[in-house]
Amino acid sequence: MPRTAIFSDIDGTLLNSAHQVTPRTRAAIKAVQRAGVPFVIVTARGVSGTYPLLEQQNITCTVVTYSGGVILDEERNVIHHHGLTRAQAQAVVDFAEAERLPMTWSAYSFEDWVAPDKRDPRLIQEERIVMAEAREGDIASIKRDEVQKILCLCTQGETAMVERRLKERFPEFAIAVSSETLIEVMPAGSSKAGAVRTLCDLWGLDPADAIAFGDNYNDLPMLEAVGHGYLMGNAPVELLERASLVAPGNDEDGVARVIEDRVLSRLS
Repeated sequence: MPRTAIFSDIDGTLLNSAHQVTPRTRAAIKAVQRAGVPFVIVTARGVSGTYPLLEQQNITCTVVTYSGGVILDEERNVIHHHGLTRAQAQAVVDFAEAERLPMTWSAYSFEDWVAPDKRDPRLIQEERIVMAEAREGDIASIKRDEVQKILCLCTQGETAMVERRLKERFPEFAIAVSSETLIEVMPAGSSKAGAVRTLCDLWGLDPADAIAFGDNYNDLPMLEAVGHGYLMGNAPVELLERASLVAPGNDEDGVARVIEDRVLSRLS
């Protein structure tokens, strides 16, 4: 079989509804890694919200965080990074606050995660999901002049409106919905698809031979960037209606089942 690599989103894809990686999925990941096939986590999460989960699930691999903003190898060395300047991030925050958009925000710079109000229930919920804590502060408190992502945590039912307003005001940025209540604001060109192409180039692989898994709108470019892009069966109906390849849902070991059928069966 041709050389390949496997790229997987985390939330709603690798994780089931209980926010766990099942034993079957862990076994499939370890099996392909033993066979020399790279397995890569590709997530919108930040660095601090990704590694606690991987440690808990006993997974070691190359990791793409911030939807392509920072890529780390298996030893956690940064091999690629880019982001907004602090001034650009401040402009987004100032606009959201001046317009009283129904959202709160948090900002990510490498391992740093800052938010204006630690008591906001929308932030508390995000902290619970990613098993990490933001620190309270403002954009000016971020030490490096590089902000990989502004995460807009929207009030339920208001995400589409907030997305529209942000795209009207900041057409120069990459703005993507990553869940029913989350919007990512990143520099132009920042995407999961770009990270996939970067790693395939690094490893001398043709993206047409690669496999990818995702479950939401911000995963679509990644799924389209590879030859075998699988949308999870638990994805929004609107996306499923357009998908060419669909994996079983995240509560049905979808990632593991496709890996077993498409990769491991050919290695045995």
